[in-house]
Amino acid sequence: MGSSARDLLVALPFLVLLYVQLVHHVLWRDELNALGIVWASPTIPSLFWHIHHEGHPWLWYMILWVPSRFTQSVLVLKFVEGIVSTAIILFVALRSPFRRWEKALILAGYFFVFEYTVLSRMYGVMLLAFVIYLYWRTSHRDSPVMSALLLGVMASVDTIGIILSLALILEYAAAMYRSGRLYFSRRTAQIALGVYAAITAFAVWSAKPAKDISWRTTGRPFAEAKDMSHLYEAFLRYTVLPFFPVKSPRSHFFWNPWLHGNLLRYSIPMLLVLAMLYWAFRGRWNLLLMIGATVAAGTLLAHLIYPGSERHFGIVFLVFVAAAWIVRAEQPSALLPWPVYLLLVISALSSIWVLIASWERPFSYDKAAAEWIVRDHLEQMPFVAEEDTSAISVAEYLHRPVYMIECSCVDTYLLFSSRRDHYTDADAPARILQAEHYYHDQPLLFMLVHPMKDDEKNGLEQEGFRVQPMASFDPAEDIAENFYFYRLTLTKPGDTAPSIAEGGGSR
Repeated sequence: MGSSARDLLVALPFLVLLYVQLVHHVLWRDELNALGIVWASPTIPSLFWHIHHEGHPWLWYMILWVPSRFTQSVLVLKFVEGIVSTAIILFVALRSPFRRWEKALILAGYFFVFEYTVLSRMYGVMLLAFVIYLYWRTSHRDSPVMSALLLGVMASVDTIGIILSLALILEYAAAMYRSGRLYFSRRTAQIALGVYAAITAFAVWSAKPAKDISWRTTGRPFAEAKDMSHLYEAFLRYTVLPFFPVKSPRSHFFWNPWLHGNLLRYSIPMLLVLAMLYWAFRGRWNLLLMIGATVAAGTLLAHLIYPGSERHFGIVFLVFVAAAWIVRAEQPSALLPWPVYLLLVISALSSIWVLIASWERPFSYDKAAAEWIVRDHLEQMPFVAEEDTSAISVAEYLHRPVYMIECSCVDTYLLFSSRRDHYTDADAPARILQAEHYYHDQPLLFMLVHPMKDDEKNGLEQEGFRVQPMASFDPAEDIAENFYFYRLTLTKPGDTAPSIAEGGGSR
């Protein structure tokens, strides 16, 4: 059997696992809202208008926009992600310099098994550009323009892609300085830097927040800038969580581990991770610089702009893989340092727990909720919801609008605009009354992401509503993807409600 055939055998079980997981995975709000945006964008200018309300660069939305012209099925997300993830697995198996058992260990890691491949978001494109770049970095060092293009693709995916690409550039420059060699002419270097700078500048422009962007979900930038405990927590997230990426099995939920309680108790795992990284790559300051720069930039992002989730912290794991890739390319016959294998094994063990836990409960109940609405012939009933970030995924499955009480608006996707920023829980009864008037005093199908509390029910009854529980869907892996439905019927006339905003404003 040839070498390529044996490499394909390494890839085969991971490809099968990928396809099984893609079929099983229930799409959720962050995945579906991107699709809702491209469906609501008939032109490229309208697409970029929406992107400026997202806080992400343009590439993923443009990739989805093309097939969205031909289909209204949510399965297009899984189709695109399946193509990207297949390419990732094949590239690692066929083009990485690792030994076959090392390739299997890397492909078994959490970010390769689940976070960046099964979840149908932009991060898979980042990972694909990343592995191709590493191949080019270690085998075509005299061709920097292609490297610049690949780094630009990373930067066009997300803010963490910009951080990742800059860390890789830093490593590349440091490696050349360390070797005392320039593998190409200065003119070629200038062209490559110009290509990267142009692509990244466009990515930054596309992610520039609109003037009326909403900060309600993320919190305003720099709000915690002076809080040193917040800074320390951000540092812990970008050191501990990339290598311990899932919660304990005893927590009953695996996704997005968080740091709870006394932060000092996470100091020992943090110190152990840093010690292992240093031990693995000691003497190679270009690699340590790359890892350190990624941790530092990620920490500042989490502290000043957005706390982040596991998908963001994962770039530290990626630069760790990059360092191992470079070492293996330079030393094809020697074993990698033992901390590399230990950290890869820990990530692979996390994947095992993910595979078990993800089959115990759905990632979201949005699809089940939408199917229930259709099955019980409730499609014509006015659909009103709180929380808007979660409700939108049910609307996407139904291909129908939802009245979101946070913004007093009706739409099929969530526009992150300031019209939703001034809402408080105390406003809910009055906002729901507005919705009831908007639908001309029809009974409402009202959805929450938690069981209705007594004070919420009392507030609605004071506005004249009769509240009848209808159905509940729980527990989902993501706590905000549980859904509880109520029939709200007005038993006394109310005042005429003000007009509401309908549509995203760029159709």
